[in-house]
Amino acid sequence: MMPRYRHRPLAWMGALAVLAGLVLPLDAQEPAKRQTVSCIVTAPPKIDGLVDDACWQGVEPVSGFFQYDPINGAKASEETLVWAAFDQDYLYFAFLMKDSQPDKIWAELTPRNEFENNDSITLILDAYNDKRTSITFSLNPKGIQKNSVETIWKSEAAMRPDGWSAEMAIPFKSLRFSARKLEVWGVNFERYIHRLNETDYWTDVDRDLPKLQQSGELCGLTGLRPGYNLEFFPYAGVRTSKWEDETDTKAAVGLDAKWGIKPNLYLDVTASPDFSEVESDPFIYQLSPYENYLEENRPFFTEGSRYFSLSTGDEYHGGGISLFYSRRVRNPKIAAKISGKTGGFGFGILGALNKEDAGDSFFGVFRVQKDIFKNSQVGVYYAGIHDGADRNQNVAVDFNFNFKDFYYIQGMSALTFNEGVAGARNGIHQIQFQREPDAGLQIMSGFQRIEDNVDIRTGYIDQVDVQSFDLMAGYAWRYNKGLFKRFSFDVGGELRQDSHGNATGEGMEVMFFSDLFNRIEVHGGFDLGRSKYQVLDVADELVWTPDYIKTYGGNLDFSWERGGFLKEISVEGGWDKRGVYNEEFTAVVPGTQTSVEGQLVLRPRSNLEWSIEGDWIRQTIDGTGAEAFNGLAYETALHYQLTRSLFLNTRFLGETRENQYSLDFLVGYYFGAGNIVQLSFKKSERNELLGRVGGYSITLKVSYLLRI
Repeated sequence: MMPRYRHRPLAWMGALAVLAGLVLPLDAQEPAKRQTVSCIVTAPPKIDGLVDDACWQGVEPVSGFFQYDPINGAKASEETLVWAAFDQDYLYFAFLMKDSQPDKIWAELTPRNEFENNDSITLILDAYNDKRTSITFSLNPKGIQKNSVETIWKSEAAMRPDGWSAEMAIPFKSLRFSARKLEVWGVNFERYIHRLNETDYWTDVDRDLPKLQQSGELCGLTGLRPGYNLEFFPYAGVRTSKWEDETDTKAAVGLDAKWGIKPNLYLDVTASPDFSEVESDPFIYQLSPYENYLEENRPFFTEGSRYFSLSTGDEYHGGGISLFYSRRVRNPKIAAKISGKTGGFGFGILGALNKEDAGDSFFGVFRVQKDIFKNSQVGVYYAGIHDGADRNQNVAVDFNFNFKDFYYIQGMSALTFNEGVAGARNGIHQIQFQREPDAGLQIMSGFQRIEDNVDIRTGYIDQVDVQSFDLMAGYAWRYNKGLFKRFSFDVGGELRQDSHGNATGEGMEVMFFSDLFNRIEVHGGFDLGRSKYQVLDVADELVWTPDYIKTYGGNLDFSWERGGFLKEISVEGGWDKRGVYNEEFTAVVPGTQTSVEGQLVLRPRSNLEWSIEGDWIRQTIDGTGAEAFNGLAYETALHYQLTRSLFLNTRFLGETRENQYSLDFLVGYYFGAGNIVQLSFKKSERNELLGRVGGYSITLKVSYLLRI
């Protein structure tokens, strides 16, 4: 039995983070390539994608791209040329993507940010030149834009007999960069060739090293004056809703605003935000007493989310543990955040006033992370909520160290505090070590401890009163020809306890991962062990069952991305002997779970896509063979992009267990950067605590972006 923990690991883990950072080697690394950019003295280019402007004639392009995939370090199969220039307002780039088979160039007509696996060119800018932070701008041959951060920029693309070309004009107002006179930025260019399934970079990017550490340099950016950057994004709309026997029609106005206080410091504010265009949440079956994690799709919370992430995971998209889970802010009256980076410090501050039935609650989040050495960070985090007389506060230190190229140590230690509750046994502690080269020996080991009095009201945590030790070892092979592109085989084990050190289970797992040259991926595995389970007692508190249940099973996952008419197909199946809960989660018995999940995506035309997917789960009880659960959650969606500006989306979700469904229908028209008129219709029937509810809503909304 493990000894009881009677000390606070928060302080010593912070000290460990600093000590480990001090002993990490710092390797100087010269830039792989340089591109000198000149100030335009003639007329700026016309952004039409033709790269025939006079300003490009006197500029020497860069070329000589290398393959990243499939053959790392080989010469690119097709030539790519890049020109660069700037004036006081814009940074300009021109691209020529030569192609020996231009009739096989693949591009889709989609909304902004939504094309996938298309021929494309991507600009990667590290405007801080810190080899940690970047913003990307991508174009496909139809001129569709894709951003890593939503912002305003101009672009166009054009087809040519020898391939395709593109131009970009990026306002300095749309970039975050050092307030110091930094005349050298990090830069790289990425090209994807769909027919070859080939990714190329301007610099020779080794798979075993962080990509930004291998960027080139953009030199000659002198005399930059970003000026003011003030954006207003007002909306006005009217909504008619009918739910059960109640009809409600109302008009609404709201405002989003962004102020670039400095080139590296931004303030975002939203007042009376309207999220009518956000898709309905999927149906997720509740098969355990733990809360399900839902993705965040609201623009205010997703933009700049990296400034609010812990080193141990993605706060917004990973689930697991987060100190701030933005879905807790269900109905904000007003919210504001400041984020930026200066002197190697990245930080985010967020405040939100949430409207609730019992009164308003205030959320406050503060995050600071410091870059140290070549590719490592240490940070502190605070998240709190004040709800009337109740207050919840959570603090953490975290770290992420990268050394010897592909070795990583990361972890965090957090404490949670609640008003009127003693601050004892309320800690979360994680540490993980990874050796993760692209090919060769793979090692991962970790420790996690979540004490039984942890209660994070601002964030998300899927389980408390747990402690685990895990170890995984494997080997990966990389090939340059033949059937397999990459194959790996892993064996792992885990010991589980409650937070007092009492054993709750152990298990082992064997896994394989295969990536084929023909875009087929096949993954699978087998696991074996035994486990205790947490159930609800008479006081609705989670307690551990006294007895173990034997567990074993396997899964197989197949996916094939092709492009064209049969764009993508995937199937995943699993069979497990495991514990099966009753409907009240007050008991668990040995049982069997069978699951099948599949997706089919068709693209009959470049502007028309239809998808269908389903997730079927069936549970039975051993001994009696009685069916404990049987349900299918399904979804089908159709997207029709009539023009680059006009689109139509429809999406139908449902599930068979309780016969619930949701229908989303959206028509939108973009009439300029950030400007849109949209009409949405939503209809659903769902089961809630007070019974079945159903109805519909129709919303007409106009948004217009003003930039000063």
